[in-house]
Amino acid sequence: MAADRTLLLSLVEEFVSGLQDSKAKDTSKGVKDGQFTVLQLVEALGLSLTSSQPHTRARGVQLLSEVLQECYGDLTEREVEVLIAFYENRLKDHYVITPPVLRGLKALTKCTVLPPGSAVSMLRSLFQDVHVQSLMLAERACVYNMLINLMETREAELKGLGADFVFGFVQSMDGERDPRNLLLAFQIAKTIISRGYDLGKFTEELFEVTSCYFPIDFTPPPNDPHGITKEDLIQMLRAVLTGTPKFAEFLLPLIIEKLDSDVQSAKLDSLQTLTVCVSQYEHKDLAEFLEGLWVSIRREVFQTSSERIESACLAALTALTSCLSRSVLSSESEDCLSTFLDLVLKDCKHHLSEPDLKLVWPSAKLLQASCSASIRASHVITASVMPNIVEQYNSRTQVKDDRSCKVIAFIGMTCIVQRSFVNYDAGSTWRQSQMVCLLMGCVCSLPPSVRIPQLDELLSELEEMSCTCTHTLSYTSAAKCFAGLINKSLQGALVLQVFNLRPCSHFLFSLLDNTDLGSMAADGFSLLMSDSADVLNRACHADVRIMYRQRFFSENSAKLVQGFNAAPQEKKPNYLKALSNIVNKLPKQVQVTELPALLSLLLEALSCPDGGVQLSTLSCLEPVLADPPAALIQQLEALVSRLLALTSSPAMDVRIASLRCIHALSRFPVLPFRAQVLRALARPLDDKKRLVRNEAVQARGEWYDGSC
Repeated sequence: MAADRTLLLSLVEEFVSGLQDSKAKDTSKGVKDGQFTVLQLVEALGLSLTSSQPHTRARGVQLLSEVLQECYGDLTEREVEVLIAFYENRLKDHYVITPPVLRGLKALTKCTVLPPGSAVSMLRSLFQDVHVQSLMLAERACVYNMLINLMETREAELKGLGADFVFGFVQSMDGERDPRNLLLAFQIAKTIISRGYDLGKFTEELFEVTSCYFPIDFTPPPNDPHGITKEDLIQMLRAVLTGTPKFAEFLLPLIIEKLDSDVQSAKLDSLQTLTVCVSQYEHKDLAEFLEGLWVSIRREVFQTSSERIESACLAALTALTSCLSRSVLSSESEDCLSTFLDLVLKDCKHHLSEPDLKLVWPSAKLLQASCSASIRASHVITASVMPNIVEQYNSRTQVKDDRSCKVIAFIGMTCIVQRSFVNYDAGSTWRQSQMVCLLMGCVCSLPPSVRIPQLDELLSELEEMSCTCTHTLSYTSAAKCFAGLINKSLQGALVLQVFNLRPCSHFLFSLLDNTDLGSMAADGFSLLMSDSADVLNRACHADVRIMYRQRFFSENSAKLVQGFNAAPQEKKPNYLKALSNIVNKLPKQVQVTELPALLSLLLEALSCPDGGVQLSTLSCLEPVLADPPAALIQQLEALVSRLLALTSSPAMDVRIASLRCIHALSRFPVLPFRAQVLRALARPLDDKKRLVRNEAVQARGEWYDGSC
C-alpha cells in the first residue's frame, strides 16, 4: 500500500509540476487496476488543489477530470456525491480552472449512480457561477453535453426546476455562433419542447434565442472534417420552431417578414417551415395571421419565377387550409375556414375570366391547392368557381375556350379526387363509371407540369379499382387513368427502369402458351405497339419516346420466332398472331428491311385459322407489295396460293384485304400464275358484299391488263 501511495504521489507530481500529460493515462490505469481509488487521488492532489497559483490548481483539477473521463463507470454513489460537491465549489474558483471542472462534471453526468438531487444541484451551480458564452468552443460544448446527458437520465429531476431550467438554458445558449454547438443547443431546445418541460414565462425568450438563427445562413468550409451541412441546421432548427403551438404568435409574423426577403433560400425555408408548423396548430393559432400569410403566398405565386418557390407556396396553402378544415366543428372554426377561403376566392376567381392569361394559371393553381386540402374546402371552391367557368366556356371564342377547358380540367380534377373518387365503392356501378371516366379525362389531358394532389392515394385507388372492379368501363378507365398518371408523374431513369414495356412483354410472352389466355396475350402485343386514342398520346401530353416500336420489335422478334419453333402445334397460332400484331405496327421502311427474315412465318400466318391473325398479316404485306424485296418475289408461288385461299374467307375484312394484296401482285412478274388467279377471282366477283365485289373487279382488271 505504501508503494502504491508513493507511485500515486509521483504521478501527481509529474503531471502537475512536470507537465507530463501522459501521466494522466498512467493514473487512470492505476485506478482501474485497483492500485488506488479516485478519492485517494483527490487526497494526493491536496497541495495542488489548495495552491495559491491558479494554474497549479487548474493542473490538479485537470488530472482528476481526465481520470474521471476514463473511470466514471466504476464510481460508487458516495464517491460521486463527494466529487460533485468538490466540483461545484471549484466553479467559484479562478476562470482558468473552469474548463477542467466542466470536463469533470460532464464525466459525472454519465454516471448511473448519481445521488438523488445531484442533477439539480449541478445545474443550479452551473447556471449561477458560469457565463457560458464567455467560454471557449470546447467548454461550451461541454456544457451542452452535460444538459443532454442529464435530460436523458434525470428528466423528472430537471422538470422539478420548473421554468428556471428553461431560463438557465436560454442564458447559456444566448449568442452561440459555432454550428457544432448550435446543433447541440437545438437538440436541447427540441427536447425541452417535445418532452413537455415547463416554459413558464420564458416561452418568448426560448423562441427568441433560437429564432434569431432563422433562416439558417451557413456555408460549410471546404473539406470540413465535421461534416455539418446547412440542411442539418435547417432541419434541427425547424424542429424547434415548429414543435409547439405556443410559438405560433411569434413564428407566424416572423415567417411573413422573411417571405418579403429577396433571398430565395430564405423564402423557401420560410414556406417549408410554415407547412410543417401548421400541422401542429389549430385554427385559433392561425386566425390573427391568415390575411398576412395569404397575401405573402399569393404574391409569391403570382410573381415568382422559381418553380421551387411556387411549389412550396402551394404546399403551404394546402397545409393552411387543411389545418382550418380539421379544426373542431364549431361556429368559430367554420367562420375561420370560410373567411380564409373568401380571401382566396376574392383574389383568384376573377382572374379565371380575364382576357390577360398571365394570372389564369397561377390563380387556378392556388384554387387547386386550396381544394386539395379537404372535402369541405373543395365544396366551397368548386361551388363558387365552376359555374362561372362553364358559362365562360359556353360563351367565349376558341382561344378562350381552350383556356377555359384547361382551367375546368385543372380545378375539376381536384374536385373529383377530393369529393367522389376516393369513395367510389360507396356508389352505384354507373356512378363509378361516371366518376372514373371524368377523372381520366381531366388528369390525362393535363400537362406533366401540373401538380396532381394526393397522387399516391389516387394511384392506389386506381390500381385497386383496375384489379378488383367487375364493371368493364370502370376498370378500363381506371387502368387508363393509372397509366396516364404513371407516364406523366415519373420521368427519366425511373421510367426506363420500372415502368417500361420490358416487364409487360415478358409477362405476355409467358402467357402465349396458356390454353385459355394465349390468344388474348397475343392481342396484347397490338396494344403495346399502338397509340392510345384517349390517354397515352402526345395530344394528351404523354411522354411518347421516339422509335419505341422499332426498339420493341428488335428486342422481341427473335424471342417470338424461337417461341414459335418450340411451341406445340396447337399453340403456334398465338405466336403468329403476336408477331403479325407487332410487324403490322412498324413503319413501312422497317417492315421492308425485316420482312426477309420473317417471311416464312408471315406466310405461315396466312394459313392460320384465326381471322385476326390473317387480317393483321395481310395489313403487313399490302404496303410492302408496292416495292417488294427480293425475298418476297422468290416466294410468289406460296404467297399467291395463300392469298387466293383467303378470298373465300368468312370474314369480309379478310376477303377485302386479300384482294388488295392480289391487286398489288399484278405488277410483279406473275405470268405463270395468271390463269390460276383469273379463275380464282371469278368467285369474289359474285360476292354478296358490294365492297368485296368492287375490290375483285379492280384486281381482275389489273391482272387481265397485265397479261396483255
